[in-house]
Amino acid sequence: MALWSSSSSLLPLLGLLSLILLHPTTTTSAIRLNIIQNPTASAAIIPSFREAPAFRNGHTCTQHHDHKNIIHIVMPLDVNYIRGTMAAVLSILQHSTCPEDVSFHFLSVHLHPEISSLIKSTFPYLTFKMYPFDPNRVRGKISKSIRQALDQPLNYARIYMADILPNDVNRVIYLDSDIIVVDDIAKLWGVDLGDKVLGAPEYCHANFTNYFTDAFWSDVNLARTFEGRRPCYFNTG
Repeated sequence: MALWSSSSSLLPLLGLLSLILLHPTTTTSAIRLNIIQNPTASAAIIPSFREAPAFRNGHTCTQHHDHKNIIHIVMPLDVNYIRGTMAAVLSILQHSTCPEDVSFHFLSVHLHPEISSLIKSTFPYLTFKMYPFDPNRVRGKISKSIRQALDQPLNYARIYMADILPNDVNRVIYLDSDIIVVDDIAKLWGVDLGDKVLGAPEYCHANFTNYFTDAFWSDVNLARTFEGRRPCYFNTG
């Protein structure tokens, strides 16, 4: 989970704030109905879902939709992980005090019309937009030493959010598709970054062995990268 913000309205989107509002349970079954085969979407299996209930703003919410009150959430959109995306969206709406003030921005390499229709039919009242990400932007820039799960172009679309999103969106929460939110997303949105553009919890217990290929570790010079160091990172999604 990540919060992107700019310290000035004149600056592009910068930084990340990773906070954990995760829970191991899933709500996908609450709306999943069945699975259909759709050959037009790269022969991927596209599930269909029951229509979710309408989530309305509470009495404490601002009656008139003010642009300043909109919570912008950015997520990657991949047909292979659509179940996770739908579960994440549902969990956000379920726990939001003002769900009508939440706006979703989906980044995708392939803008399948079937996926857009699926989102609209499942969440008829959802405010969202879909944006194409050109994989050529990262062609030749992804290290071949990382594991295969991380070498997909869509993993790096978040880096280009400032170029993809509208200019009037200068603060967003970035979420991956494998999370469930169990509290009001507005609490995360309300985190004060002060004059900082980046805030993240330090995570220094990762085992980097599986993050790189055998070829990486078999290279003596590369294998020494973490020698004598305390490797830390923050989860960007």
